[in-house]
Amino acid sequence: MNKWKPSQTQQSGSINRVFDFFVDELTELQEELDCPDEFIYDFLEVIRNRWLSDSCHSRARQYKRDNPDSY
Repeated sequence: MNKWKPSQTQQSGSINRVFDFFVDELTELQEELDCPDEFIYDFLEVIRNRWLSDSCHSRARQYKRDNPDSY
């Protein structure tokens, strides 16, 4: 299976916008909670795990893509 790569337009558009949004939101969260970087790192790990190919969340998203009439 070929690994997906974003186009330059996607990279400089949507991906860059979301990256900046995440960084801003996580910075605000860290300031609000007064928590260490390690907490933010672990928090991102929990979020990241939702996109593991064998996670229930990933399988549910794939099922929805494969069966759009079911929803």
